[in-house]
Amino acid sequence: MTSKFSYQQKIAILRILFDIVQADGQIDAREIYYFNQIKEELGLDAEARKDINDKNSLLALLQIKAFSAEQKEYLAKLIANMIVVDEDINPNEVAIYDVVREYCGLEQMFDRTIEPKQQD
Repeated sequence: MTSKFSYQQKIAILRILFDIVQADGQIDAREIYYFNQIKEELGLDAEARKDINDKNSLLALLQIKAFSAEQKEYLAKLIANMIVVDEDINPNEVAIYDVVREYCGLEQMFDRTIEPKQQD
């Protein structure tokens, strides 16, 4: 699935995920670990970090809005996992998910019972 994203789409995904990491004002080591796992899964190296930091979140949303249904489903799972990976579901994190879901047309509602992706 990850090969079906362009470089800019991958950057948009990671920009939104990093917004989730920062949403509660606390950056947890588990969030950074998961973020780096996704970055690796998407085939991005450390040099992509500058592009992620420079990416405007609103422009990222515009790109995500144009994703296919399959791409949006993949993103929804990533965001849900990011929200729960630190075992603290923060209202700001859920609010970002809801904004992305509404604006971009993600079908999945956030499920508070979802388990975080198992880390190797």
